[in-house]
Amino acid sequence: MALHRRFLSLLVLGPAVWLCAEAMAEDRLGCNQPIRLAFYRNPLVYHDGGGIDQDVVSELARRTGCRFELSVQPRAETWKALQSGDLDMATSGISTAERRAIAYFIPYLYLRNKLILPRDLGDDLNSLEAFHDMPGARIGVIAGYRHGPYIDAMLRMLRTEGRVREYLDDAARFSALINGEVEGVIGHEMNLRSVILDPQQRSHFRVVDVSPGPALGLGLVLGRKSFTAAQSAQWQREIDAMWLDGGLLKIMNRNAPAPLAVEFLDSGYRYGSTDRGW
Repeated sequence: MALHRRFLSLLVLGPAVWLCAEAMAEDRLGCNQPIRLAFYRNPLVYHDGGGIDQDVVSELARRTGCRFELSVQPRAETWKALQSGDLDMATSGISTAERRAIAYFIPYLYLRNKLILPRDLGDDLNSLEAFHDMPGARIGVIAGYRHGPYIDAMLRMLRTEGRVREYLDDAARFSALINGEVEGVIGHEMNLRSVILDPQQRSHFRVVDVSPGPALGLGLVLGRKSFTAAQSAQWQREIDAMWLDGGLLKIMNRNAPAPLAVEFLDSGYRYGSTDRGW
């Protein structure tokens, strides 16, 4: 009889314990409500409902059980929405001192932004300094996008001279490049490959690595109005697990050629034994 009562109590308590565990997981990650997340259109990370960012979010949903309310926004609008609390999370964000005041950043992708320009400008144009020294040369960028300290510093110089043109997305800025509205854009070879599909037309452009030092980290952006520091640490653990178990590598391999897939997970930092105190 006692055994029977114990069995009945387990039947009653079992669902309650499961629901309690689920609620604790939601609170731990801050997803007791659907997370309002915005992608931005960029052939490198998100396009036509797919890409690296979509795959990362789908994998996080599978692993955590969190629900996501998805949208697509221009990059400049995303930062305003995160600051106001109208958006909870974004993807492929780049950390800056100003942005860290409104959000937490968790990298899952490393990118080397490059200078893309027509071949007829000459093969000796191999740096942003050389581009700056070319009289009247204009460069196209995506509004609200950051490219890392070095490139952003060079863009500030060009902007003071009225030589920076801003566009809403990749399609618009590459159209400007093809039509001669600008002489160069900042991007990646996969941007070029995705926007200019004709190999012959693509061969008229060069991709030049102009960034000294390590690659730039892109990742989840968690609005401080939606997540606590402890919750952001739990999201960091989820991304770390994807690094360790090969989940991120599988995503990169699905969305990029093998050499680039490996590059996207390489920060570019190199340590000797003395750098880590060994």
